[in-house]
Parts: sequence; structure tokens; C-alpha cells
Amino acid sequence: MIVKSLSRKDPNCFFDLPDYIVNETDRLYDKHGKSFLIKHNLRGDTVEEWAEQFRENDQLRKVKRSDSVLVYHEMLSWHKKDSDSLTMEKMKDMTEKYIQLKNPNGMYLAAPHYDKGHYHVHICTSGVEYKSGTASRISKKTYAELKQAIQGYQIQKYPELKSIERHGKGDYIKVTDREYQQKQKTGRENHKDELRQTLRRCFSFAISKSDFLDQLKELGLETYDRSGGLTGVWYEGNKFRFSRLGFDLSQLTERSERKSRLREIRGTELYRKR
Repeated sequence: MIVKSLSRKDPNCFFDLPDYIVNETDRLYDKHGKSFLIKHNLRGDTVEEWAEQFRENDQLRKVKRSDSVLVYHEMLSWHKKDSDSLTMEKMKDMTEKYIQLKNPNGMYLAAPHYDKGHYHVHICTSGVEYKSGTASRISKKTYAELKQAIQGYQIQKYPELKSIERHGKGDYIKVTDREYQQKQKTGRENHKDELRQTLRRCFSFAISKSDFLDQLKELGLETYDRSGGLTGVWYEGNKFRFSRLGFDLSQLTERSERKSRLREIRGTELYRKR
């Protein structure tokens, strides 16, 4: 299981991230049209209600700074080889366990998504504990222990799932015979596949093109342009095009534009109510 967390500091995140979690096109539903939505220390049924609660709770923050983390965008993700074994119930159970292990005093909104054969759960976590004003931040050491704990829970309760993270490398165990033989012969990862997995996680998290690029910078990845347009990324001394890796950056632009339209609609509705 891949476990990842990114911090959000833009005030728009109170609305944008919950909206992405519940309304994005890759939101997962089963054959009966059912999904799950975890609301921990949250009330109501709309993005607007949740956004306002996240915002009001953050105003109770004891230590206020201009660069405070307002919410965390977290994700639990499984390899596509576990597609036949994963169920809504299992993903919901592991997400609820993650919340309990991390901090049950926080505010959480979570829902499952499915993209290119990968099941994952997006989680919006408050930057401040519920009604306490205490920041939700944890140390890198504690977070590493959290990742080990939730993976241990998966191994113990759902041994049929084979998605095991390599702690410290952030990658899945390899599954194909070709990849296994290559590693045995060369002793190194296939750079293209390794990069594709890294980009996939960033792409899944991103709510805009600029957000995607910020994530790449945090990972130390340098992008390059061609004919005046963003084309690809440098990795291990080689150039890789986004398009050849299977990523359409126009989708990120569409996400961002949709968020802007929703904010405009929301602002108009609030004005009318006055």
C-alpha cells in the first residue's frame, strides 16, 4: 500500500479538495452504483457545508502563521494486481483504521477513486484538530511509523492483498517476470516504469497543472519545454515525455477550470442569499 500526504496552504483548498474528492470523474462506484464517503467529525452533505466547517475549525488555530498548513491531501493506493481482491468494504475499513491510527481528533473527508487500473482513496485532513486549535502536524518519524502500522494492519487482516510498499523507496514490489529477471540481471529499477509510478501518484493528487509542477519540484524533478510548451521531465539523466508516459496535462487544466467555475457559481449563490 502506498501512503502519501501533501500539505495545502491556499485558502481555496477548503472547497477545492473536498470537491475534488467527491465530484472528480474517477470517483469509484461499484456495479450497483454505490460508493462510500467517510465524514469524521464533519456534518452535512454538501461541499459547501464541509468547506465552511474546515474553515471555521481552522480559525481556532492557537498558533497562527501566514504559511500554516490548512489541510492535508492524503492518499492510500493499491497496485492494479490487487484489483480482483479489493472491495469497497476493505478500502473503507483500512481508511477508517488509518484515521484512528493517525489522529481520531482530526476532521476527515474520504472517498475511493479508480484510475488506470489503480484503486486509491483520497482523504482531506484538517490542519488543526477538531475544536482544539492544536495543529495536526506530525514528525517524519511518526509518519513513517504510521505508514508501517497501516501496512501491518493490511498484511494481518487482508493477506490476499499483495501491494506492499518498499519503505524508503516509495515503490511497489514488482510483479512481472520480465521486470523480475531484469532486476536480477542488472540490479537496478526500470527507470521509465519507476518514473511513471511516481508521476501517477503526483497526477492523482494534483488539482491543477501548477500544483502538479509544484509536486515535481518537491521531488527534485526538473521539467523541460519544447516549442514553448511543457513537454516532459528529466529523470536519471534522460528526458521522458509526459505524453509517452501516458499523461495528458490538459486534464489538469480542465480540473483547474472546473474549480474556478464552481467557485464563481458558489460566490454568486452566496451573493444572492444576501
